[in-house]
Amino acid sequence: MSEIVDANDAIQFLQEMIQIDSSNPPGNEHRVTEWLVKRLKRWDIPVQVMNVEEGRSNLEIRLIGTGRKKLFYCGHMDTVTIGDLSHWTYPPFSGKIINNRLYGRGASDMKSGLAAMILAVESLYRDGISLDGDLILLATAGEEVDSCGARNYLDNMGVDEIDAMVIGEPTNERIAIGHKGALWLEITCFGKTAHGSMPDQGINAIDHTIHFIEILKKYEQKWKKEERILGKSSITVTQMHGGIQTNVIPDRCVMHLDIRSVPSQSHQELIDDINKKIEDLSKQIPDFRAEIRMLLDRAPIYSSTSSDIIQTALKIKECSAENVYGVSYYTDGSVLNPHSKIPTLIYGPGNDQLAHQPDEWVDIQAYLRSILFYRQLAIEYLGRIS
Repeated sequence: MSEIVDANDAIQFLQEMIQIDSSNPPGNEHRVTEWLVKRLKRWDIPVQVMNVEEGRSNLEIRLIGTGRKKLFYCGHMDTVTIGDLSHWTYPPFSGKIINNRLYGRGASDMKSGLAAMILAVESLYRDGISLDGDLILLATAGEEVDSCGARNYLDNMGVDEIDAMVIGEPTNERIAIGHKGALWLEITCFGKTAHGSMPDQGINAIDHTIHFIEILKKYEQKWKKEERILGKSSITVTQMHGGIQTNVIPDRCVMHLDIRSVPSQSHQELIDDINKKIEDLSKQIPDFRAEIRMLLDRAPIYSSTSSDIIQTALKIKECSAENVYGVSYYTDGSVLNPHSKIPTLIYGPGNDQLAHQPDEWVDIQAYLRSILFYRQLAIEYLGRIS
């Protein structure tokens, strides 16, 4: 390790990144960007800062080789908020080390993965390694909420020439070849208010919502599919709000759906089907009325185990295609690569079970190993000419 990466420096680097509060909202990722630029300038590493909005930015590093192929590393700089501070044993922005674990918000999701990628790129540049292709690293803003950084990059830079993508999200150092899609919908059922003692004078929006949920559950049984790597798709009611007080018939009820899909399923077709259910119910039930609003749309990602980037990762890890898996969360890859045209590897040192949890941590040795993995992956995939 010492010949390629200074372990003490790498640990301090991650600690300092965690000590920068980039909780989203509001993000403030530009604080991380400025800190990274200062580090990268020490080695004169070419870096570009891309403003996204006030206080928020992306950072791009390009190691230009022959251009024969282009490998794209991606990680996000924001984290979720800390939640209730009383649930934390160690301060969330301390980067405290206990028993070979480095604690803090983002330690697992995914500042450890991003830090490892950056140090891998830094080591390649510092050692003067010429690659038979280009290596691009993108650190994004906003992944935890709306992927504003990834969308900004896609609109302004594009990824059409990228041959393979690597997302540094937490996988416990396992090779992940995809993730489910996510579609969040808000459905509002409308009624008519009345005094609670005279329910027949009103239209109960909650009753309509309950009826619609029953229809939705029957529909889900026909809609859901299972994919060997990614598992089963699902439609889940996660929130429901209706009424203003006990003695008033509710004229509005709002529910949220968390929908997880596999690659063969179309989100637009699903929305069309739900709209058709609403139309049918409006014909069957007097005064039934409902509207759909989309809150989030993330495409599923899936790559073949035969793709070069996955085969290279399997070779480095000395394991077979039977060892690949899919992750349950979505990534910036669903914005940058929504149709899975670019073979994508998801790989990181963090533990996804710790993501968004109090006392989030990463195993220090896993983090250090990931630096070497990302470095070797770039050399093996792109090739080395000196």
